[in-house]
Amino acid sequence: MEIIVRVTRSIIAARYNSYLLLARPSPQIPTVELRFQFRYAAAPPSRFLSLDPDALWFSASGSTAPAPAPSRRKVEPVDVQLALRAAGSPSAFNPLRQQIIQKSKCSKRTADLAIRHAREQGFIVHDGNQYRLPLDFSTLPEGRAPAKPACR
Repeated sequence: MEIIVRVTRSIIAARYNSYLLLARPSPQIPTVELRFQFRYAAAPPSRFLSLDPDALWFSASGSTAPAPAPSRRKVEPVDVQLALRAAGSPSAFNPLRQQIIQKSKCSKRTADLAIRHAREQGFIVHDGNQYRLPLDFSTLPEGRAPAKPACR
């Protein structure tokens, strides 16, 4: 059972600004979860409330909602790096995407998004028509070594 309360303060299109959800995780347990969602502010963490059947009053059950999962991506940027190593760095887009699809068993769209996120976060570098690892010295001409740092 869920109870949803929307507080509307916008005249245009009757959009809600605040959202309150009171959900009962299990009918056997006299505990409800209270969640908020605000349009222009960050939502506070969820709260669990226990019902006192004698007084018909809710009180905090002493625990808050579990922390959210750190990421919901099927393919992480580190997975893209591993796929790039397996495909051979530097690599063109299609072989890299195919390697991600094979390793992660994901769709083309998911692989495309994973490559884009990895590039935006600096896990891989888009150099011309090739993708490479950020500190990939294999692209240097034969006999060239990476520059030594100026100071120690």
